[in-house]
Amino acid sequence: MIDGNVIEVCDVHKKYKNNFDIGNKLKEKVLHRDRRQYHELWVLRGISFEVRKGEAVGLIGSNGCGKSTTLKLLTRIIYPDKGKLNIKGRVSSLLELGAGFHPDLSGYENIYLNAAVFGLTRKEIDQRLEEIIRFSELKNFIHNPIRTYSSGMYMKLAFSIAINVDADILLIDEILGVGDVNFQKKCFEKLKGIKEKGTTIVIVSHSMEQIERICDRSIWIDEGSIRDQGKSEEVHKKYLECMDEKRFIQIKKEEEERSREKEQEEKRRATILERTKEEKKKLKNIVKQKELNKQELNNQIEDEQLCQQTLIAQINKEKVQQQAAQREAQERRKKLEVLENEVVIRKLKSDRASYFQSEKARLEVVVQEKNFELDRLNSVIREKEAEICRIESVIKGKEKQMAHNMLEKEAEIQRLEGVIRLKEAEYEILQEKFLEIK
Repeated sequence: MIDGNVIEVCDVHKKYKNNFDIGNKLKEKVLHRDRRQYHELWVLRGISFEVRKGEAVGLIGSNGCGKSTTLKLLTRIIYPDKGKLNIKGRVSSLLELGAGFHPDLSGYENIYLNAAVFGLTRKEIDQRLEEIIRFSELKNFIHNPIRTYSSGMYMKLAFSIAINVDADILLIDEILGVGDVNFQKKCFEKLKGIKEKGTTIVIVSHSMEQIERICDRSIWIDEGSIRDQGKSEEVHKKYLECMDEKRFIQIKKEEEERSREKEQEEKRRATILERTKEEKKKLKNIVKQKELNKQELNNQIEDEQLCQQTLIAQINKEKVQQQAAQREAQERRKKLEVLENEVVIRKLKSDRASYFQSEKARLEVVVQEKNFELDRLNSVIREKEAEICRIESVIKGKEKQMAHNMLEKEAEIQRLEGVIRLKEAEYEILQEKFLEIK
């Protein structure tokens, strides 16, 4: 390591595996173990930079470019696949909100836990405890569980521990954006103070203003490679210009996509309009055809009416001349009416007969079902009657048995009474003998 350097990153590569098909259950993992496919995602592609003692460096870049991965490599949470990392001195880090804390422990207990992770002994923690609590402004909440803390309270406690570790290198990842304005100012002042004392600071942030206030230079990481590094103002200007250009290209692409979508929508509307026009033409043709048919029908009706009028005139003339013919015609009409009535009656009778037959068949089916139900109920009744007869026979047997037992008991009682009388007679005899002897 070169004299004066505390961090040296030499041609570092880091990759992750993105799995396509991994089951969550054990059965899926066993059955589809041969289907596990993944592709390698290179997050860092040979980055190299140096940080001197007491220098403040900012890492900038878009999301997913590898800034946080670089900090994790520097804290040795993960290790590179290629290249080397040389770090000299004690490292303190603020990577993720709540990292190194246990949610069920109090803030007081988590101070000891987190500081121990940074390598402090219990004696050193005891010496810095009051300063940590004072700086965090959490005196009233220090004995509450960490899970009850807000994100700002998390950041206050984590930052207070990190800056009181007296580390040679301080790594900060997008955490200074949390908390109130007064505490942020307080943090920046503290960072400036520890920077003046000679502590090396590496900050990852999307806030160019924060980096310019603290850092001497910036490193711009773009898609896993270092795009530029140098003074913060110059690098930030180039970075913002590149971001504006990318945003302009993105907006242009979105506008092109919108125009394509608009053209497709217009084409779709044009096709719909053409279809509607064709449908309207078809409907008009249908309406015209119906109107023509209606006119033809009206003409036919008018012709029929004219024919009827001529026929009526002829009939009126013939009524005067041919009364006999009219009587015959009337008789024929009556006969026809009678015949028609008979036909109608026969039809009604046949319809009624068919209806009655179907109804009769349905009722027969219902009757059969009811008969089946009655047979079943009769069988159940017969079974119940047989059960009742059996129970009555059992009751009669029990009664006979009880009567027999009663007779036996009465005979036994009579026998015992006879025995008692004999015993009384013997007792009297013995009593008389006793009196004689006396």
